[in-house]
Amino acid sequence: MRVLIVSPKAKTGGLESLRKGNQILQGALYVAAAARDADHQVKVVIADSKDLEQFIHKYEPQVIGFSCVSSTYIIARDMIRLTKESHPKIKTIIGGHHATFLYKDVIEESGVDYVCRGEGEEAFPALLAALERKEEHPRIPGIVFLHDNEYHNDDVIALLDDIEALPRIERDLVDEAFSFTPKIVSSRGCPFHCSFCSISAFYGGRYRQRSVDSVISDIKRFVSWGHDTFWFHDDNLTVDTAWVNSFCDRLRAEKLKINYNCMSRVDSIVKNPQMIANMADTGCRLVSIGIESGIEEVLKRMNKKINTDQIKEAINILNKLKISHNWYMILGSADEFDSPRYIEQNIRFFSSLPLGYVLISILTPFPGTALYEKLEGEGRIRHRNWQDFDVTHCVYEPQGMSYRELEAYLPKAYLRIYLSKGWRLIPLFISSFRQKAIRPAMIGYALKAMFCNVVLKKDFSKAIRKHN
Repeated sequence: MRVLIVSPKAKTGGLESLRKGNQILQGALYVAAAARDADHQVKVVIADSKDLEQFIHKYEPQVIGFSCVSSTYIIARDMIRLTKESHPKIKTIIGGHHATFLYKDVIEESGVDYVCRGEGEEAFPALLAALERKEEHPRIPGIVFLHDNEYHNDDVIALLDDIEALPRIERDLVDEAFSFTPKIVSSRGCPFHCSFCSISAFYGGRYRQRSVDSVISDIKRFVSWGHDTFWFHDDNLTVDTAWVNSFCDRLRAEKLKINYNCMSRVDSIVKNPQMIANMADTGCRLVSIGIESGIEEVLKRMNKKINTDQIKEAINILNKLKISHNWYMILGSADEFDSPRYIEQNIRFFSSLPLGYVLISILTPFPGTALYEKLEGEGRIRHRNWQDFDVTHCVYEPQGMSYRELEAYLPKAYLRIYLSKGWRLIPLFISSFRQKAIRPAMIGYALKAMFCNVVLKKDFSKAIRKHN
C-alpha cells in the first residue's frame, strides 16, 4: 500500500524552540521503516493543515499515519479532519503517548479511523496487511477503532517483546524536502516512576535493551553517511552499567571516534563514576539530567528518588570529567509547595550550582502520568487546550499562587540563574561548541527569545514560539 507518515509541524516552545526547523518524531521513523520492510511504499514528511494537501497530491497515499505529542495534537487533529473531509477514502491512524492514553477523545474529536495504542512497529504493518485484505475491523492488539458504538482492541498497549530487531531507518524514508539527523536507540522504557512522566505508564514499567552489537552496527552505518555526532534517544542510557561499559569497550576496539549526548540520572552518575569516566573517554560530550527541584520534599513528592547532596556530587563528577551537562528544572509541584516562597528557594538552589545549562519547564500534567490522574481527580486541570501543554504554560490551578504568577516565574528563573553565572558562561559556550555538545544556533535562539521578552516586553511563551 501507499503510506504517508506525518510528523506535525510544531510551533510549540520549550526545548523544541531551541532547534532549527522541526524534528521528525523518532517513533514515526521506526514505524515507517517497519511498513517499508513489509513491502509498502512509505514516505515521511513534516506538515500541518496548510501543506498536507501537497504531499497527498504528490504521493497519493491510501493510508496516512500521524504521530503527535500533547502539544502538537491539535495540529494532527486538524490534519485528520482535513483528510477525512477532502479524501474520505484514505484511511487514517494516529499514534503517540497522547493518543495512547486519550484514544476515546481522539477518535471522537478527530474522526480518525484507528488509534495505535503503544508501539507501532508490529501493529501498524499488521493493520496494513488487514486493509489489503479489505478487513476494516481487524482484531489486532493495540489498533483501536470505534465500530457499532464500541471501542475494539483497546484492552492493551501494544509493546514489542524484543527491540533487538528494530527496523533500520534509512534516509530515503524521508521526503527530499526534509533532512534528519539520525539518533541512536539502545533501549526503550524506564524502570523509574517519576510522577510527572508518562514513560513508565506507556511502557508498563518495562525496560528493554538492544545488544551492543546492534547499536554499534547502527553507529557504523550512520558514520558512513558522514555523521560523527549522535544523540541517544534512550530515556536513560545508564540504567545498565555493564551494558554501558561494554559499549564503551566496543567503541575503543572498533576505533570509532564519535561524539555523543545522552540522558542519565543523578543517582546513576553518583553510584557509577567509573562508568561516566568510560563514557567521557569514548566521546560522551553532554549528559542531560533531571534535577527538577532543589527542595527535598518536592523531590520525594515527584518520586525522583534522589536528594540534593547527590545532585551536587553528580555535577562535580561531570565537571571533573569535562562533560557538559543540561539540568532540567521544573517550576511547580501541584501541592502546598506551589508558592512564591518555594519557587524562590528552587531558583536560589539552581543559581548556587556549578556551571551548567538549565532547561526550565512549568510542571505539566501530561495524560498517562500520576500527576494527570491526581489533578484530574481534584478538578484542578484548568483546560484542555492541548497546544498549551508545552511546558511553558501553567495548565493547572496551583494551591498557593495563581497560574499567571507561576507562568511569570519562567523568564525570571532563566534570567536569574544564567545571570548568576556571569562571565563564566563564555568559556562554557566555547567549550561546548568545540566538543559539539551543543550548536551555536541553540544559544542564539535562546538569546533572541530573552531579548524579545526582556527588552521588547513580548510574552515569553510567544517569544519562544516557532514561526517557521
